[in-house]
Amino acid sequence: MAMDSLEEYVISMRRYFHENPELSFQESNTIKTIKSELEKMGLEAHEVKDGGVYADIHGQEGGKSVALRADMDGLPIMEGTELPFKSKNHGVMHACGHDAHVAMLLGVAKKAIGMKSSFMGKIRLLFQVAEERPPGGAVNLIKAGALKGIDYILGQHVISSFEAGSVATYAREAMANADEFRVKIMGRGGHGSAPHETVDALVVAAEFVTTAQTIVSRMIDPFLPSVVTFGTFNSGFRYNVIAPTAELTGTVRTFHRDVQDKIRKELENLLKHLCQAYGVEYQYEYSEGYPTVLNTPEITAVVDEVASEHLGKKNVHHPNPSMGGEDFAYYLREVPGSFYFLGVGNEKKGITSPQHSPTYTVDEAALSKGVDILLDSAIRLLSMK
Repeated sequence: MAMDSLEEYVISMRRYFHENPELSFQESNTIKTIKSELEKMGLEAHEVKDGGVYADIHGQEGGKSVALRADMDGLPIMEGTELPFKSKNHGVMHACGHDAHVAMLLGVAKKAIGMKSSFMGKIRLLFQVAEERPPGGAVNLIKAGALKGIDYILGQHVISSFEAGSVATYAREAMANADEFRVKIMGRGGHGSAPHETVDALVVAAEFVTTAQTIVSRMIDPFLPSVVTFGTFNSGFRYNVIAPTAELTGTVRTFHRDVQDKIRKELENLLKHLCQAYGVEYQYEYSEGYPTVLNTPEITAVVDEVASEHLGKKNVHHPNPSMGGEDFAYYLREVPGSFYFLGVGNEKKGITSPQHSPTYTVDEAALSKGVDILLDSAIRLLSMK
């Protein structure tokens, strides 16, 4: 298939998935469409419950086996773009580029099928559900044997903070541990005019939010990246009522297990002593999310080489790791691989909104390069010794 028609195919599929987004673990139509496209290409699609779909492309005898992963879930966001193919599903949007991921991997499939005689080994296509919602779909794909016999794995994620025509790679750490904590503080409410007769849970919670900032700034080695963020704070009923309870949620991002353990312990330690001082009760829950995305340097070097050939060496960037989280980490615990970013931003076209924004979109001109880099990297890994 000529490149111009392949590019047209990838863009049309991206627009279809963008118009029909589905939430994590609810991607039934997306899976149906992917399976249909794969079967049209003559591939056998294997569906895994709460995991996704995978299919194999066999080249010539010999060679390695490489898996390529694309996630497919949308987000509970009301789309704010005016694109002609904007979401038709109320309150659901592809605001992280997973529509582009699926479209590019389908493009890889089409192109790879046409050149099976030119490479040895096997390319496995992994279309995964629920990256946005822990525990994610990667675990179920792995349990179902989707990595059985696989030597290497690659994951490509679009990102608007880098211009179209560029790639960002990471030799080792790419993304952080992404944990969640929940806190409930139980005091004693009352009339706003008589605080001495109450124990104000809102005041205690506010002090906890402020004091918790000292964990990173005063208890963690400044050369070891970490983040403690409070995302929600719910307390009170009315302007003149002292709140009996306060509920907080937040996230912890780290790269090292000892730092993760220390923050987990110190959050509760601060909370415990603060609540003892004020005479209130508390509940504390801490849930570990996705682990660190830890790349294999030798695999990243292959992606660097291929991307440099397609985009020019000056357009292959090596930034600091992201504090975001990704369940691609689970694959990398099983086999060597690399997770990298494909630039899809374009300031001249007004494509600058960040991931998870209601106005997020991608420069579709970058998608054909994503197909080339992903496939050519896979083919090079097939012959890696």
